[in-house]
Amino acid sequence: YPQVHLVDMKQEKDETGKKDQLISSLLLRKIHERLAADEQVILLQNRRGYAPVMRCLDCGVIMECPHCRLPLTYHKKGVKLECHCCKLIKPRIPDQCPECNSTELSLFGIGTQKVEEFLEQSFPEANISRIDTDTVKGSRFLTSQLKKFAKKEIDILIGTQMIAKGLDFEDVTLVGVINADTGLYLPDFRAGERVFQLIYQAAGRAGRHKKPGEVIIQSYQPDNPVIKCASSLDLKKYYKIALTEREILDYSPFSWMCRVEFSGKSIGKVDSVSQETTKRLTSGYSGLKILGPAPCYRSKIGNRYRQQLIFKSSKEEDPNGNKLHQYLKKNFSQKKLGKTSSVRIQLDINPVSML
Repeated sequence: YPQVHLVDMKQEKDETGKKDQLISSLLLRKIHERLAADEQVILLQNRRGYAPVMRCLDCGVIMECPHCRLPLTYHKKGVKLECHCCKLIKPRIPDQCPECNSTELSLFGIGTQKVEEFLEQSFPEANISRIDTDTVKGSRFLTSQLKKFAKKEIDILIGTQMIAKGLDFEDVTLVGVINADTGLYLPDFRAGERVFQLIYQAAGRAGRHKKPGEVIIQSYQPDNPVIKCASSLDLKKYYKIALTEREILDYSPFSWMCRVEFSGKSIGKVDSVSQETTKRLTSGYSGLKILGPAPCYRSKIGNRYRQQLIFKSSKEEDPNGNKLHQYLKKNFSQKKLGKTSSVRIQLDINPVSML
């Protein structure tokens, strides 16, 4: 296993006095050492673009996608604002706030383009390549970049989760995770699991052959159980923590689950159909829990408003999921629902994502 260092970025900020510390002094030093030794580096930042948020410093408004209610990501390459959900592109960057007309607009957060720019300034002699869905428009580019990396024509490889697993290069002796906290607090019971997987998989890229490897994990939440377990590469400990949390909250694998999504172009109709559907639900059974209706985390995507109901059926009371299946069949038949043509109703059994 590689040697893993966990860097507290809050402490780093206090020591350096820099508010937006991108790369810690430890990671910078380790990159210098690896380049001097003619070895290679992989850096993971699971967010593409340059900065994920553009905000007015005077009134606080955030530049959002009108179709999705999500922040528009600033892309320095191509100079544009882009919605990473519906792919809307605004080719003109605003020079003043649409709400208060202030010119005090600022960028917040870190994307792969920003990491790339910082490294090009810090290591001008190094050959640096970035791999994310902005650069990889087809398999040819990805294949060509990985071939160059294998031939040591590239010194530092930056990327999103695309580079976190499956790569096996003899001279990669350092892996850096720029912001391990990305995605940690999404309202999804699998959020911690996904973060753990990503860090664990990325760490496995370092020192896979004869040369020893090191991993630098940067976090603003170094005491978070997910970050602690990932930085110690303790799979069994995290497994126990995750199972305990899920058992307390009746999530999978202790319950059968279903997510029912209501979506439509009118927020009023979506709300009324979800409320009426919930009121008409027949009485449940022992072991069934119903949450909602409530707006989805991404409450609007592609001009469609979204609400959801969550059903959890305890496996102690419903060992094969048949009770939940029959309950859903009874309550979500076309006859039971009636006409809801303007509102789409979708059932997702044992959903992979709650977002």
